[in-house]
Amino acid sequence: MKRTFLLLLFFITATVFSFGQADTVVVPSVYNGDALGALNKFILGDTLSNGDRANPDRYYKLERNSIYFLNGEFHADFDLRLIADPADADNKPPVVASTTGSDGSPQLIQFQLTGNAYIKNIIFELTPPSGSGESNASFFLAGEDKDYYFDNCKWEWGLWMQIATVVPVNKIVVTNCYFRNPEHKTNIYNGRGIGFYLQNPADTVIMVNNSFFNMNSFAFVADNGSIPPLYFRFDHNTIVNEMKWPIHSYWISNAEVTNNLFYNAHSFGEDAIDVVGQGPEGLLYGLVNISPIPSNILSWYGITENERKYKVLNNAYYYSQDVLDYLSSYSLEVEPFMNSRTLGMFDNDSEYPNLDFSTLYNLDPNFVEIGTGTTSMITWMQKKRNVQNNTYWGWDPDGDKFSFQWPIAEDLAYTDETLLSGAQGGFPVGDLNWYPEKKTEWESWYPTEVKDITYAISKDLSIEAIYPNPADNDINLTLNVEKNTQLKVYLINLNGELIDVLFDSKISSGKHDLNFNISNLGISTGNYILECRSNNSMVSQKIQFLR
Repeated sequence: MKRTFLLLLFFITATVFSFGQADTVVVPSVYNGDALGALNKFILGDTLSNGDRANPDRYYKLERNSIYFLNGEFHADFDLRLIADPADADNKPPVVASTTGSDGSPQLIQFQLTGNAYIKNIIFELTPPSGSGESNASFFLAGEDKDYYFDNCKWEWGLWMQIATVVPVNKIVVTNCYFRNPEHKTNIYNGRGIGFYLQNPADTVIMVNNSFFNMNSFAFVADNGSIPPLYFRFDHNTIVNEMKWPIHSYWISNAEVTNNLFYNAHSFGEDAIDVVGQGPEGLLYGLVNISPIPSNILSWYGITENERKYKVLNNAYYYSQDVLDYLSSYSLEVEPFMNSRTLGMFDNDSEYPNLDFSTLYNLDPNFVEIGTGTTSMITWMQKKRNVQNNTYWGWDPDGDKFSFQWPIAEDLAYTDETLLSGAQGGFPVGDLNWYPEKKTEWESWYPTEVKDITYAISKDLSIEAIYPNPADNDINLTLNVEKNTQLKVYLINLNGELIDVLFDSKISSGKHDLNFNISNLGISTGNYILECRSNNSMVSQKIQFLR
């Protein structure tokens, strides 16, 4: 099996909201004497007499330890910046709560956004105060070619999907977030994290340092009827107790699934009926699954099948004994990490030269505290198999579905020594937020676009050419710079380790030809990444070095 990519261009540009906060206003949880709909009324009412936004660049700040009750769906046709101060042991994040209509039915969704959005440090509670029923979704992303950023947000419950695209959007970046108990009481395919609705893709989806705890279905999904993202990054995520597949999208053309921890993921298993329609050949799906891309989607991407890129590195998966006993009791096979078709594609270097799979751990992480969700999940799966009535399961030790416990009752840190240093760079596998000191080290160790989501919406850098490629001495880089900026150029290996800073200086706007001699760096033959970063943009491209 191949251990490194062969040379093909790799290009990603990170562009995110600037987070200057020059204009920030605190949103009251009670507005004009009424708590119901204070969020809707205050923010949506911040307009001029002609209906234009009075403060189009404003940040709306929610207060910690407060609950903001929505009054119906929040429709934003403007760029929404919804933030809060970071929580701590004594101060709970603000909660945005679903409510019910006059008939007692929970609202269908919480937010529909047709502009860009930046959402940070907020809890979204999808159970109404009555504790009965759930909203279907938290966010409908409805701005064509718009960008959406979620950082350090938390979701609890929810019937269908927390974040869904309903038109083709540009980018979704989800970092440091927590998805807790997203479940449907009867439908195993609902209770999802992030995904596409019908033929409504995102160009780029980046999910880094998130946790998914006690969920029916997918952490990320682009159904067979959807066009998958052009670029998908799923890195340093932790999944604990999930009945269906963690990643459901087997036509992605460019993906990185790295440093993730899958515990009891895809626990429901598959019998002869389950596998029908799930993919070619009637195989078990597995945790990471790909198949040849249909011609119409290849045309959409503008690539050929052998130009696909998919990196699967330094992941871990494990099934607890009680889940294995459940599978055995129904004569179900244990789900493979990859099925035979997917493994065959990764092994086929001639037809798929850019598929890379290595370093897979099958170890019990020995979590500090995951509660009783595994037991209740198994009971739910048994009832589903036996065609019996079902209800919500999860783990909610305070017995109050509306109240998000703070501090969080579970602790997804673990003690297995191998996994604690098993990720690239020697960091813990999975969500690094459970290891704050290691997270700080990681942020300094790798200058990646997702650790700092404070970029401008505009794209300020673009690579026009790197030559020669392969190189044996000098690298010549042609870079287009939109405005004067501080530019840094990094040389990074495929394990994400910094080799050298090749350039660190102010640079003027315009087209620049830069030359770097790398023969004296002592690097070996292989593939590397050249990453260029300004104050608010990043571009990168793969190069091959030959000694």
